[in-house]
Amino acid sequence: MNRFDDTPSSPRQRAIAFSILLAGVVCMGMGQTIVFAVLPPLARDLGVGDFQVLAIFMLSALFWVLMGPIWGRNSDIYGRRPFIVIGLTAFAVSTASFATVLHLGLDGALAGAALYALLLGTRSLYGVIGSATPGAAQAYIADRTPVERRTAGMSAFSAAFGIGAMVGPAFAGAVVALDPLAPLYAVAAAAACSVVAVWFFLPERTAPKERTARPALSPLDRRIRAFLVYGLATAIATAIPIQFIAFYFIDRLGLGSKDALQLVGVALSAAAMASLFSQLVLVQRFNLPPMTLMRAGPILVAIGHAIIAASTMIGPLVFGMLLSGLGAGMLGPGFIGGASLAVRNEEQGSAAGLSNAAGASGFIFAPILGHYFYAIAPGALFIATASIAAACAVYAFVEKDLARHLPKPAAPAEPDFPV
Repeated sequence: MNRFDDTPSSPRQRAIAFSILLAGVVCMGMGQTIVFAVLPPLARDLGVGDFQVLAIFMLSALFWVLMGPIWGRNSDIYGRRPFIVIGLTAFAVSTASFATVLHLGLDGALAGAALYALLLGTRSLYGVIGSATPGAAQAYIADRTPVERRTAGMSAFSAAFGIGAMVGPAFAGAVVALDPLAPLYAVAAAAACSVVAVWFFLPERTAPKERTARPALSPLDRRIRAFLVYGLATAIATAIPIQFIAFYFIDRLGLGSKDALQLVGVALSAAAMASLFSQLVLVQRFNLPPMTLMRAGPILVAIGHAIIAASTMIGPLVFGMLLSGLGAGMLGPGFIGGASLAVRNEEQGSAAGLSNAAGASGFIFAPILGHYFYAIAPGALFIATASIAAACAVYAFVEKDLARHLPKPAAPAEPDFPV
């Protein structure tokens, strides 16, 4: 039986389908920030060095960059749903396996090189195969949104990830007294449930494109290269704080690992809440165009990071993270939505894969740059990221290729995501 048909779906079917898709994205957002909040304090207890921890994130991001465009291009040919399922499955397996390795390390059953190799391997699974979901999911949304609502559609994906990012560290901080690894197992189980729901209940009524050979969308293509440059630079500016904030709180405020985990959860949740406000209100409600988002976002990030660099108390640090999150929430919908608008319909999966790869590239360079500036002084780290963000704002104002292929912004309207 052919699973593709042209029968129009009802509003209820559309709402259910979109909720199912975004529920899986929420799980991935939770897992991402839980790992960033939980691993640094536990790693120090296990004797794993700070740069070794960053290398775990860096290797996973490298695989994400290499594989994301490949998965996205294949979703243009074979359909979106299979790759959403593949990526979510890998995320669930990777997260549960990663937690199990940490558990064995804390119990003394694993140590040294064997422990570190398994941490690298289980986390890398997320980068190699888990990278299939974002590109396919964003292309699924792009396939079903009109041009004038494309940026708002992409912000729905970012908002779902942001909800997970907001809930994740808060959830981790709440249950750390019971078991520091319980949040990882819980989010892996939730992702497994999402896999089942997507496979059985996410409709894909439009058949994939014919499997004819055509040139792959190049990252040097003039239509999207400026967006990818912008995405890489802003990703570095926003990835460094995510990867270093736990170390920063421990060293800047003189905290123990358990206290640091709880306060890091507060700071990351504040940033995620502000990011969510950007995506649900500023982007969705007011339908802000990509160029506005790409210009305003890095300015707010730069101000937030400057506040963090100048602060040694928890209040200003959290406020700086909140302001940074407000700006960061504009960046993804801005450059990903812009890249989507710049290419043809049959290139949406490829464009989404390349955009996600550009964003993930920040997590490759962030550990190297961050470790260098952190060695100078913790505050120097955020002075550097504030400078990068400010440079991105200037780039968004002066680079003509960013606006060359974009349609005129539409009037605000309620989002609509037909399936």
